[in-house]
Amino acid sequence: MTTTKKLIIKLACATVLGTAGVAVTKINRPQITVQASTTSVAARSLGVDVASYQNADLSSHAQAGSQFAIVKVSEGTSYRNPKASSQISTAISNNMMPMAYHFATFSSNSSAAVAEANYAVKAAQAFGLPKGSYIACDYETGQGNNIYGGKTPTANAIIAFMDTIKAAGYQPLLYASSSVLQNNIDTSSVLAKYPNSLWVASYAISGRIDNPNFNYFPSMDGVSIWQFTDNWRGLNVDGNVAVLPLSIDGNVTSNNGAISQAPSKPTASSKPANNEPTTTGYIMKKSYVYNEKGERVSGSYAAYTNINYYGGATKLDNGKTAIRVGTDRYIMASNVLGNSRVLKHNAYVYKNNGYSRASWRVLRKGTPIKTYGSKFYINGKSYYRIGKNMYVKCGNF
Repeated sequence: MTTTKKLIIKLACATVLGTAGVAVTKINRPQITVQASTTSVAARSLGVDVASYQNADLSSHAQAGSQFAIVKVSEGTSYRNPKASSQISTAISNNMMPMAYHFATFSSNSSAAVAEANYAVKAAQAFGLPKGSYIACDYETGQGNNIYGGKTPTANAIIAFMDTIKAAGYQPLLYASSSVLQNNIDTSSVLAKYPNSLWVASYAISGRIDNPNFNYFPSMDGVSIWQFTDNWRGLNVDGNVAVLPLSIDGNVTSNNGAISQAPSKPTASSKPANNEPTTTGYIMKKSYVYNEKGERVSGSYAAYTNINYYGGATKLDNGKTAIRVGTDRYIMASNVLGNSRVLKHNAYVYKNNGYSRASWRVLRKGTPIKTYGSKFYINGKSYYRIGKNMYVKCGNF
């Protein structure tokens, strides 16, 4: 992105921790080959957004761990990114899911927004973006775009842009800084029509960040993607994390640490058997409880806590995707990150011998950490595995 950096709320400085299994940032991170589907990514997957300022070949970004790439395709009604075709094709060839964005200059003019959306669609098609992909409206100050046209008129223009994107067979998103979303756009009206359509920029610290620290996730509803840095892993490229599972066809096909959507309605609920497998998830925001009809019932779960749920995600009678937490009791799947636990105490990370430290960093209390499998017992003490030869004592969760 361009001038967004001036608008982003700089949150308090903090140690940056990983969130996708290996929860420790290393300065000299080895390059890895990502095994991601080009049509879907799981929650907590990392990605980049690029424009003509970045390389035409995105191979190095894939090798650094990027699982999706959001490519600038156009701006206004007269500019196309000359590198977009190569950036999209090399993203696909490197097994990254491609997306696109358009830099808006329509201010709060709905007619101009429709014209720009049509221009963006034609550019995306010309550059080889697969049908059904995400196309984001990048709404920020710059290139004559006036963000002070009023929250309602601005939202109406953005919705007109998104409507045009959807009508063309693509999935619309809205990108802006957390400040612009909160102060310059009637974001609630955008989310009422396009739930979970926000791509928000908000940085915990200035400078290089290798992995997102969810302790500093912006407190907002409807976020699908969080842009957490403008210098990801020292590559001088914006770094992003998928807050929710994303896919080109709108259906989640990956279950790598995330909750997948299921096409069928739930079977009749029954009390979970004592031996029924459970999954531990991390609740990102306060979650109300519903029955299988989709009706709200008593009770709720607090944000930033762990929860056990039963089976995979399922469809309620009202079409909402949920997970079962008890007998005819469900919470919305989008509120939960699967296979994650939150630290109740600061914690060290050990190797599999139980006494050698795998890292000298300390994992901070309150951080959600992805764990793998059941408990491990090393020298009579119980641990959870959080990465390759990386273990944390169970008592810290």
